[in-house]
Amino acid sequence: MKFSSVLFDFDGTLANTLPLTIYGMQKVFEKYDHRSLDKEGIVAMFGPTEDGMIKENFRYQENVPAAIELYYQIYETEHARFVKENTEILDLLHFLQDKQIPAGVITGKSRRAYILSEKALGFEGLFQSVITGDDVAHPKPDTEGILRTLQKFQAVKEESIYIGDSNTDILAGKAAGVHTAGVHWLPVSQSASFSVKPDFYWEKVDEFIALLKSRS
Repeated sequence: MKFSSVLFDFDGTLANTLPLTIYGMQKVFEKYDHRSLDKEGIVAMFGPTEDGMIKENFRYQENVPAAIELYYQIYETEHARFVKENTEILDLLHFLQDKQIPAGVITGKSRRAYILSEKALGFEGLFQSVITGDDVAHPKPDTEGILRTLQKFQAVKEESIYIGDSNTDILAGKAAGVHTAGVHWLPVSQSASFSVKPDFYWEKVDEFIALLKSRS
């Protein structure tokens, strides 16, 4: 069996953006909500978009609009310092493009942040579908984003795979009826281990490329 569509999470899967997100959130919570949060405190808020994280967790709601704007300012100006271009990921995406295998992204991050990262990392034009947290009613592990992407691609579930670095990614993929892959191939991941065993587990991007080549 070969994969006829490949779906990805974004943060921690395609781009090492988690340290940037954590840094930006720490700065805005410190300035506008007057509290210091460690990495674990920020990660515990993951699920909604960055805007949602601020809106749902701020004590000083009157500061939310200014905090959101500061977050995106930090995200854009600090992107190059925190997030380096990954040639292995780019090789994988170009391989899928060359093989005419549709690639999609289903991410909880906001479209605003996604577009900034897509441009900075040279991902423009490499995905045939991008569904962000702004585009769904319910975040992962809800299956909405995955199922909408499969419908757009007219893809067969049994020939599709969803790849992510968190438990919610694996749960969403399994609930949607597609193959799942848990990855720890970037420096920082959301889940150190997977509570539900994925169908595949990779620590190097080359492992997935080798599988694709063996099935092509």
